[in-house]
Amino acid sequence: MISQTDLRELARFTAMKAPVLSVYLNTDLSQQQKDQVKLVVRDLSEQARAAGAREEDVQQLARFVDVGYDWRGRGLVAFSCQAEGLWEPFPLPVPVRNAVFVGDQPYLMPLSNLLDQYAPYVVALVDQEGARLFLIDMGGIARQEEAIGEPIKRQKQGGWSAARFQRHEDKIAERNMRAAVAALGRFCEAYGCSRLVLAGTDDNVARFQGFLPSELRRAVVATMPAEPGARVPAIVQRSQEILHELEEEEERGLIDNLITTALSGGPAVVGLPDTLFALQEGRVLTLVVKEGLTAPGFVCPSCDYLYIDESQRCLFCGTMEARRVRNVVERAMHKAYLQGARVETVLESPALARVGHIGAFLRY
Repeated sequence: MISQTDLRELARFTAMKAPVLSVYLNTDLSQQQKDQVKLVVRDLSEQARAAGAREEDVQQLARFVDVGYDWRGRGLVAFSCQAEGLWEPFPLPVPVRNAVFVGDQPYLMPLSNLLDQYAPYVVALVDQEGARLFLIDMGGIARQEEAIGEPIKRQKQGGWSAARFQRHEDKIAERNMRAAVAALGRFCEAYGCSRLVLAGTDDNVARFQGFLPSELRRAVVATMPAEPGARVPAIVQRSQEILHELEEEEERGLIDNLITTALSGGPAVVGLPDTLFALQEGRVLTLVVKEGLTAPGFVCPSCDYLYIDESQRCLFCGTMEARRVRNVVERAMHKAYLQGARVETVLESPALARVGHIGAFLRY
């Protein structure tokens, strides 16, 4: 599974001897035959050759699809520059849009968007007997664990003995839930848990949430109704739908906050020139960019300053000579990753479009 660490490592790579071939391939066999995928590979290979890819990189991709790929994934992302020893294939459990790119760096924007769209989270399906825990990554269950305690019995008769029996069962349920909370803490510590979804009946979720320590309580982003015997695929699908809705809402808020902060003179900038300038100063905390945004530009060979005005000399070192780059936005994303900044790719936003489709929150 690819991670943000992999993304940062790829961002470090700049080819000097030959271009990098970046390929995004839909390998979902539930929607197509294997032979159809291989025909797409041929088409993408022709596009790559036309864009200047080296033949050894095109052949490396073809060999991998023919004999190296296990076809268990629904998508494949691969980066190749055989002249400089780069070959990084990443099978993915989610489909991707077929595309090919050729340049001096790996093309990471679609991959960055996938990591945003399918960021990992944990679902805890809780009841009085404990919890089932699921780590959801790239749309599928990556890890799962059960924390089930003593069974809860049901008393059919009423009266004093029933009330006493109920108090006894309530104590067992509390022990079970506390043990499940402890297991959840260990699970999250082992696999990371920046987002937590609690599923169960309203009463069970509320009771379980009351036992959570403050750190885990802050991680809860949503709750959802579910019966104890709910089917796991349905739980995963519904949790994804809820998080998608939350992410759309958060994205709108992020863009509104970015524009308001920038226009009020706060620690933010909008528009490509100001964003590139802030990147060169190392002040970018979060880069916000429309998915698929491209713009030709220039890079200073002395200090790596990125800019878009051909007549402009480097504002940082004064160098007049500059090297053309096909997509200065992609290089800006690489620079942001290398500086430890967060990169948020967003879908179409009229508000962001009005200020140039790109901006950044600043460290200072």
